[in-house]
Amino acid sequence: MKRANGWESILHSAECRDVSAEVDAKRENGERVYPIQKDVFRAFDDCPFDKVRVVILGQDPYANEGQAIGRAFAVSESTEIPPSLKNIFKEVRHDYPSQLMPEPTLESWAKQGVLLLNTTLTVTDGQFNSHANIGWKEALTIPTLKKLSAERQHLVFMLWGAHAKKFEHILDQRRHLVLKAAHPSPRSVAGFRGCRHFLKANKYLSKHGIAKIVW
Repeated sequence: MKRANGWESILHSAECRDVSAEVDAKRENGERVYPIQKDVFRAFDDCPFDKVRVVILGQDPYANEGQAIGRAFAVSESTEIPPSLKNIFKEVRHDYPSQLMPEPTLESWAKQGVLLLNTTLTVTDGQFNSHANIGWKEALTIPTLKKLSAERQHLVFMLWGAHAKKFEHILDQRRHLVLKAAHPSPRSVAGFRGCRHFLKANKYLSKHGIAKIVW
């Protein structure tokens, strides 16, 4: 199995295997589950534990065919950019007006150490939040945040929306920067717009001698 990149204690745990087995059973029973199996742990494949600089916490994958690719908020190149991601890009443009926008896959962010983590890693076709209670948060999200908070220093955590903010208590804010805003979806974007998170993240990283992210 791949992923010998610092996440083994979480991804190889009995709890993670159990949740993965439940998802596999859903697929075998004919459910259309997103993302495809090889992309479920893509966020971790992208970012070795010791290379993470920023964590952006999402909720669950897009539930429409062809969108989810295993990175929070990102979509495949072949699909239309969803409203939440458009609003994220507008905020990047606000902070860095002369910078080229990234591809909607957000691969460039992931390669720089931005862990694009959904708190639930899978979803059934057309059923938003359908896998929220099968154990992903307990088996993976919470252990991941705890490990990063305790074993790393000077990370930036971006918590967007009420769901993401529920995990704030896990994070040691004496060691890390925790940025909070409304979710970038059209329903709540007024509270996201102008948050300056991308600029604030880079100022914090630079202050601690860490390379900035090219957003």
